[in-house]
Amino acid sequence: MRIYLLRGLLSVLILAPPSNWALPSKPCPHKVKETVSPPRGWTTNGNPSPDHKIILRIGLPQPNFHILEKHLYEVSDPDHERYGDHLSKEETEALVAPHQSSIDSVNEWLEYYGLKEADLVRSPAKDWVTITIPISLAEEMLDTKYNVWKHTSGDQMVRTTSYSLPENLHEHIDVVQPTTMFGRFRRDRSTISWPDEEVEGPAQIAQSLATSLVDAVSGSVVDASCNTTITIHCLKQLYNAVGFCPKPGRNNSIGITGYLEQFANLQDLQSFYTDQRPDALNSSFRFLSVNGGLNDQNISNAGAEANLDVQFAFGLSFPIPSTFYSTAGQPPFIPDVNTPSDTNE
Repeated sequence: MRIYLLRGLLSVLILAPPSNWALPSKPCPHKVKETVSPPRGWTTNGNPSPDHKIILRIGLPQPNFHILEKHLYEVSDPDHERYGDHLSKEETEALVAPHQSSIDSVNEWLEYYGLKEADLVRSPAKDWVTITIPISLAEEMLDTKYNVWKHTSGDQMVRTTSYSLPENLHEHIDVVQPTTMFGRFRRDRSTISWPDEEVEGPAQIAQSLATSLVDAVSGSVVDASCNTTITIHCLKQLYNAVGFCPKPGRNNSIGITGYLEQFANLQDLQSFYTDQRPDALNSSFRFLSVNGGLNDQNISNAGAEANLDVQFAFGLSFPIPSTFYSTAGQPPFIPDVNTPSDTNE
Protein backbone atom coordinates (compact mmCIF):
# COMPACT_ATOMS: atom_id res chain seq x y z
CA MET A 1 0.00 0.00 0.00
CA ARG A 2 2.77 2.43 0.92
CA ILE A 3 4.54 1.68 -2.36
CA TYR A 4 1.38 2.52 -4.35
CA LEU A 5 0.88 5.73 -2.40
CA LEU A 6 4.48 6.79 -3.05
CA ARG A 7 4.16 6.05 -6.76
CA GLY A 8 0.92 8.05 -6.86
CA LEU A 9 2.56 11.02 -5.16
CA LEU A 10 5.46 10.98 -7.60
CA SER A 11 3.01 10.87 -10.52
CA VAL A 12 1.20 13.93 -9.16
CA LEU A 13 4.49 15.82 -8.79
CA ILE A 14 5.55 14.94 -12.32
CA LEU A 15 2.22 15.79 -13.90
CA ALA A 16 1.64 18.96 -11.85
CA PRO A 17 4.97 20.54 -10.80
CA PRO A 18 4.93 23.52 -8.42
CA SER A 19 4.29 26.85 -10.11
CA ASN A 20 7.82 28.09 -9.40
CA TRP A 21 9.15 25.18 -11.51
CA ALA A 22 7.21 26.28 -14.58
CA LEU A 23 8.98 27.65 -17.63
CA PRO A 24 8.19 31.25 -18.69
CA SER A 25 5.18 31.39 -20.95
CA LYS A 26 5.66 32.12 -24.64
CA PRO A 27 5.34 35.85 -25.45
CA CYS A 28 2.38 37.21 -27.39
CA PRO A 29 2.77 37.79 -31.13
CA HIS A 30 5.02 40.70 -32.01
CA LYS A 31 3.67 44.08 -33.07
CA VAL A 32 5.75 46.90 -34.56
CA LYS A 33 6.90 49.34 -31.87
CA GLU A 34 8.75 51.85 -34.06
CA THR A 35 9.70 52.33 -37.69
CA VAL A 36 11.88 55.09 -39.16
CA SER A 37 13.17 56.01 -42.58
CA PRO A 38 16.94 55.73 -43.08
CA PRO A 39 18.42 59.12 -42.10
CA ARG A 40 20.11 61.19 -44.78
CA GLY A 41 23.74 60.26 -45.28
CA TRP A 42 23.41 56.69 -44.02
CA THR A 43 23.50 53.55 -46.19
CA THR A 44 23.65 49.87 -45.35
CA ASN A 45 27.12 48.37 -45.45
CA GLY A 46 26.66 44.67 -44.75
CA ASN A 47 25.47 42.57 -41.86
CA PRO A 48 26.98 42.28 -38.39
CA SER A 49 28.27 38.94 -37.17
CA PRO A 50 25.57 36.95 -35.34
CA ASP A 51 27.96 36.81 -32.37
CA HIS A 52 28.46 40.58 -32.31
CA LYS A 53 27.56 41.78 -28.79
CA ILE A 54 25.10 44.62 -28.47
CA ILE A 55 24.22 46.51 -25.29
CA LEU A 56 20.45 46.98 -25.24
CA ARG A 57 18.85 49.50 -22.90
CA ILE A 58 15.17 48.94 -22.17
CA GLY A 59 13.23 51.94 -20.87
CA LEU A 60 10.12 51.28 -18.79
CA PRO A 61 7.32 53.87 -18.38
CA GLN A 62 7.56 56.42 -15.55
CA PRO A 63 3.89 56.90 -14.62
CA ASN A 64 4.57 59.53 -11.94
CA PHE A 65 6.95 61.69 -13.95
CA HIS A 66 4.39 64.52 -14.04
CA ILE A 67 4.53 64.64 -10.24
CA LEU A 68 8.33 64.87 -10.35
CA GLU A 69 8.01 67.73 -12.85
CA LYS A 70 5.60 69.53 -10.50
CA HIS A 71 8.11 69.19 -7.64
CA LEU A 72 10.86 70.53 -9.89
CA TYR A 73 8.96 73.71 -10.73
CA GLU A 74 7.97 74.30 -7.11
CA VAL A 75 11.42 73.94 -5.57
CA SER A 76 12.95 76.06 -8.37
CA ASP A 77 10.56 79.01 -8.00
CA PRO A 78 11.89 81.67 -5.57
CA ASP A 79 8.31 82.79 -4.94
CA HIS A 80 7.03 79.34 -4.00
CA GLU A 81 6.87 78.25 -0.36
CA ARG A 82 8.78 75.07 -1.23
CA TYR A 83 11.69 76.91 -2.89
CA GLY A 84 14.96 75.10 -2.21
CA ASP A 85 13.21 72.11 -0.60
CA HIS A 86 14.81 69.62 -2.97
CA LEU A 87 13.89 65.96 -3.11
CA SER A 88 16.29 63.32 -1.88
CA LYS A 89 17.77 60.74 -4.23
CA GLU A 90 15.40 58.12 -2.83
CA GLU A 91 12.34 60.37 -3.26
CA THR A 92 13.31 61.12 -6.84
CA GLU A 93 13.79 57.45 -7.65
CA ALA A 94 10.39 56.63 -6.19
CA LEU A 95 8.77 59.13 -8.56
CA VAL A 96 10.41 57.73 -11.69
CA ALA A 97 9.92 54.08 -10.76
CA PRO A 98 7.70 52.02 -13.11
CA HIS A 99 4.67 50.07 -11.95
CA GLN A 100 5.49 46.62 -10.58
CA SER A 101 3.35 45.12 -13.33
CA SER A 102 5.73 46.59 -15.92
CA ILE A 103 8.76 45.20 -14.11
CA ASP A 104 7.15 41.78 -13.88
CA SER A 105 6.08 41.72 -17.54
CA VAL A 106 9.55 42.68 -18.76
CA ASN A 107 11.14 40.13 -16.43
CA GLU A 108 8.93 37.37 -17.83
CA TRP A 109 9.83 38.36 -21.40
CA LEU A 110 13.56 38.34 -20.62
CA GLU A 111 13.32 35.02 -18.79
CA TYR A 112 11.72 33.41 -21.83
CA TYR A 113 14.93 34.13 -23.75
CA GLY A 114 17.10 32.70 -20.99
CA LEU A 115 18.11 35.96 -19.30
CA LYS A 116 18.34 35.76 -15.53
CA GLU A 117 18.61 38.49 -12.93
CA ALA A 118 22.39 38.14 -12.93
CA ASP A 119 22.40 39.07 -16.64
CA LEU A 120 20.56 42.35 -16.04
CA VAL A 121 21.82 45.76 -14.95
CA ARG A 122 19.03 47.84 -13.45
CA SER A 123 18.97 51.55 -12.73
CA PRO A 124 18.35 52.45 -9.07
CA ALA A 125 14.69 53.22 -9.83
CA LYS A 126 14.37 50.09 -12.00
CA ASP A 127 13.09 52.21 -14.88
CA TRP A 128 15.98 51.10 -17.12
CA VAL A 129 17.20 47.57 -17.75
CA THR A 130 20.49 46.98 -19.60
CA ILE A 131 21.46 43.67 -21.17
CA THR A 132 24.46 42.61 -23.23
CA ILE A 133 23.53 39.91 -25.74
CA PRO A 134 24.54 38.57 -29.19
CA ILE A 135 22.99 40.41 -32.11
CA SER A 136 21.27 37.19 -33.18
CA LEU A 137 19.35 37.06 -29.88
CA ALA A 138 18.47 40.75 -30.10
CA GLU A 139 17.02 40.18 -33.57
CA GLU A 140 14.90 37.31 -32.27
CA MET A 141 13.66 39.27 -29.25
CA LEU A 142 12.81 42.35 -31.31
CA ASP A 143 11.68 40.52 -34.47
CA THR A 144 14.03 42.65 -36.55
CA LYS A 145 17.15 42.60 -38.69
CA TYR A 146 20.18 44.69 -37.79
CA ASN A 147 22.56 46.01 -40.42
CA VAL A 148 25.91 47.75 -40.40
CA TRP A 149 25.19 51.32 -41.50
CA LYS A 150 27.82 53.68 -42.87
CA HIS A 151 27.69 57.46 -42.85
CA THR A 152 29.17 59.69 -45.54
CA SER A 153 31.69 60.83 -42.90
CA GLY A 154 32.97 57.25 -42.63
CA ASP A 155 31.33 56.51 -39.27
CA GLN A 156 29.72 53.09 -38.92
CA MET A 157 27.21 51.66 -36.48
CA VAL A 158 24.91 48.68 -36.07
CA ARG A 159 21.27 49.77 -36.28
CA THR A 160 17.84 48.84 -37.63
CA THR A 161 15.02 50.92 -39.04
CA SER A 162 12.21 48.99 -37.36
CA TYR A 163 11.68 46.79 -34.33
CA SER A 164 8.77 45.01 -32.70
CA LEU A 165 7.76 43.85 -29.24
CA PRO A 166 5.19 41.33 -28.03
CA GLU A 167 1.88 43.18 -28.17
CA ASN A 168 1.27 42.88 -24.43
CA LEU A 169 4.59 44.64 -23.73
CA HIS A 170 3.85 47.86 -25.60
CA GLU A 171 2.31 49.45 -22.52
CA HIS A 172 5.22 48.27 -20.34
CA ILE A 173 8.17 49.36 -22.49
CA ASP A 174 8.67 52.91 -23.77
CA VAL A 175 11.83 52.38 -25.79
CA VAL A 176 14.60 49.93 -26.64
CA GLN A 177 17.92 51.29 -27.89
CA PRO A 178 20.17 51.04 -29.81
CA THR A 179 17.67 50.23 -32.52
CA THR A 180 16.36 53.09 -34.66
CA MET A 181 18.45 55.98 -33.29
CA PHE A 182 21.27 57.00 -35.62
CA GLY A 183 22.61 59.91 -33.54
CA ARG A 184 26.37 60.24 -33.30
CA PHE A 185 27.75 61.47 -30.00
CA ARG A 186 31.24 62.86 -30.06
CA ARG A 187 33.27 65.08 -27.82
CA ASP A 188 33.39 68.70 -28.93
CA ARG A 189 36.69 70.52 -28.96
CA SER A 190 37.08 73.02 -26.13
CA THR A 191 36.27 76.59 -27.08
CA ILE A 192 38.73 77.89 -24.50
CA SER A 193 41.87 79.36 -26.07
CA TRP A 194 44.85 81.10 -24.62
CA PRO A 195 46.90 83.99 -26.07
CA ASP A 196 49.85 81.78 -26.96
CA GLU A 197 47.50 79.54 -29.00
CA GLU A 198 46.41 82.33 -31.35
CA VAL A 199 47.29 81.63 -34.97
CA GLU A 200 45.90 84.82 -36.51
CA GLY A 201 48.39 87.20 -38.03
CA PRO A 202 48.67 90.92 -37.15
CA ALA A 203 46.48 91.92 -40.12
CA GLN A 204 43.60 89.61 -39.11
CA ILE A 205 43.80 90.71 -35.47
CA ALA A 206 43.82 94.39 -36.46
CA GLN A 207 40.76 93.86 -38.65
CA SER A 208 38.91 92.06 -35.84
CA LEU A 209 39.73 94.81 -33.36
CA ALA A 210 38.35 97.44 -35.73
CA THR A 211 34.99 95.74 -36.27
CA SER A 212 32.28 96.46 -33.71
CA LEU A 213 29.18 94.36 -33.32
CA VAL A 214 25.70 95.88 -33.34
CA ASP A 215 22.62 94.00 -32.14
CA ALA A 216 19.97 94.33 -34.85
CA VAL A 217 17.09 94.19 -32.33
CA SER A 218 18.25 96.26 -29.35
CA GLY A 219 20.70 98.44 -31.24
CA SER A 220 23.31 97.98 -28.49
CA VAL A 221 26.94 98.13 -29.55
CA VAL A 222 29.50 95.54 -28.49
CA ASP A 223 33.13 96.63 -28.23
CA ALA A 224 35.30 95.49 -31.11
CA SER A 225 37.77 94.01 -28.60
CA CYS A 226 35.16 91.35 -27.79
CA ASN A 227 35.95 89.75 -31.15
CA THR A 228 39.17 88.40 -29.67
CA THR A 229 38.86 88.64 -25.86
CA ILE A 230 35.85 87.96 -23.67
CA THR A 231 35.43 89.94 -20.46
CA ILE A 232 32.60 90.54 -18.01
CA HIS A 233 31.86 93.80 -19.79
CA CYS A 234 31.71 91.98 -23.15
CA LEU A 235 29.18 89.50 -21.81
CA LYS A 236 27.02 92.28 -20.41
CA GLN A 237 27.08 94.01 -23.77
CA LEU A 238 26.37 90.81 -25.70
CA TYR A 239 23.36 90.00 -23.49
CA ASN A 240 22.15 93.61 -23.19
CA ALA A 241 22.71 93.62 -19.43
CA VAL A 242 24.89 96.72 -19.10
CA GLY A 243 23.84 98.65 -16.00
CA PHE A 244 21.94 95.72 -14.47
CA CYS A 245 22.89 95.05 -10.85
CA PRO A 246 21.83 91.74 -9.28
CA LYS A 247 20.13 92.11 -5.92
CA PRO A 248 21.03 89.77 -3.07
CA GLY A 249 18.08 88.43 -1.14
CA ARG A 250 16.83 85.54 0.93
CA ASN A 251 15.94 83.47 -2.11
CA ASN A 252 18.63 84.67 -4.49
CA SER A 253 21.91 82.79 -4.81
CA ILE A 254 24.11 81.10 -7.41
CA GLY A 255 26.04 77.84 -7.39
CA ILE A 256 28.74 76.34 -9.62
CA THR A 257 29.65 72.63 -9.62
CA GLY A 258 33.10 71.17 -10.12
CA TYR A 259 33.83 67.62 -11.31
CA LEU A 260 36.77 65.51 -12.45
CA GLU A 261 39.10 67.06 -9.83
CA GLN A 262 38.57 70.59 -11.17
CA PHE A 263 39.14 73.11 -8.37
CA ALA A 264 38.28 76.79 -8.03
CA ASN A 265 41.25 78.80 -6.80
CA LEU A 266 40.67 81.78 -4.49
CA GLN A 267 43.94 83.48 -5.41
CA ASP A 268 43.05 83.33 -9.11
CA LEU A 269 39.58 84.66 -8.32
CA GLN A 270 41.02 87.73 -6.57
CA SER A 271 43.34 88.37 -9.52
CA PHE A 272 40.33 88.16 -11.85
CA TYR A 273 38.34 90.56 -9.66
CA THR A 274 41.26 93.00 -9.57
CA ASP A 275 41.30 93.09 -13.36
CA GLN A 276 37.58 92.97 -14.18
CA ARG A 277 35.43 93.47 -11.08
CA PRO A 278 37.28 95.68 -8.54
CA ASP A 279 34.14 96.21 -6.45
CA ALA A 280 34.07 92.43 -5.77
CA LEU A 281 37.69 92.34 -4.54
CA ASN A 282 38.17 90.46 -1.24
CA SER A 283 34.75 88.79 -1.57
CA SER A 284 34.71 85.00 -1.72
CA PHE A 285 32.35 82.04 -2.12
CA ARG A 286 31.07 79.30 0.12
CA PHE A 287 32.63 75.88 -0.43
CA LEU A 288 30.62 72.67 -0.14
CA SER A 289 32.05 69.18 -0.55
CA VAL A 290 29.97 66.52 -2.31
CA ASN A 291 30.92 62.89 -1.69
CA GLY A 292 34.34 63.88 -0.33
CA GLY A 293 35.18 66.55 -2.92
CA LEU A 294 38.36 68.48 -2.13
CA ASN A 295 39.08 72.19 -1.86
CA ASP A 296 42.61 72.07 -3.27
CA GLN A 297 44.01 75.62 -3.23
CA ASN A 298 47.35 74.71 -4.78
CA ILE A 299 47.34 77.10 -7.70
CA SER A 300 49.11 74.59 -9.94
CA ASN A 301 46.16 72.17 -9.46
CA ALA A 302 43.47 74.72 -10.27
CA GLY A 303 41.18 73.58 -13.07
CA ALA A 304 40.91 75.84 -16.12
CA GLU A 305 37.22 75.06 -16.55
CA ALA A 306 36.33 75.37 -12.86
CA ASN A 307 38.27 78.63 -12.54
CA LEU A 308 36.63 80.20 -15.58
CA ASP A 309 33.15 79.07 -14.51
CA VAL A 310 33.56 80.53 -11.03
CA GLN A 311 35.22 83.77 -12.13
CA PHE A 312 32.68 84.71 -14.79
CA ALA A 313 29.59 83.38 -13.00
CA PHE A 314 30.41 85.00 -9.66
CA GLY A 315 31.82 88.10 -11.34
CA LEU A 316 28.61 88.64 -13.30
CA SER A 317 26.30 87.88 -10.36
CA PHE A 318 28.13 89.82 -7.60
CA PRO A 319 26.96 90.63 -4.91
CA ILE A 320 24.63 87.60 -4.90
CA PRO A 321 25.80 84.91 -2.41
CA SER A 322 27.77 82.22 -4.27
CA THR A 323 28.68 78.58 -3.63
CA PHE A 324 31.16 76.20 -5.26
CA TYR A 325 30.31 72.47 -5.02
CA SER A 326 33.29 70.14 -5.40
CA THR A 327 32.32 66.56 -6.32
CA ALA A 328 34.89 63.81 -5.78
CA GLY A 329 35.78 60.95 -8.06
CA GLN A 330 36.24 60.03 -11.68
CA PRO A 331 33.56 58.28 -13.79
CA PRO A 332 34.12 54.66 -14.81
CA PHE A 333 35.30 54.36 -18.39
CA ILE A 334 33.46 51.87 -20.61
CA PRO A 335 34.98 51.85 -24.12
CA ASP A 336 32.75 51.43 -27.14
CA VAL A 337 32.99 51.82 -30.90
CA ASN A 338 32.48 55.59 -30.81
CA THR A 339 34.75 56.23 -27.79
CA PRO A 340 37.58 53.69 -27.73
CA SER A 341 39.86 55.78 -25.50
CA ASP A 342 39.17 57.49 -22.16
CA THR A 343 38.08 61.09 -22.74
CA ASN A 344 37.46 61.60 -19.00
CA GLU A 345 34.01 63.04 -19.69
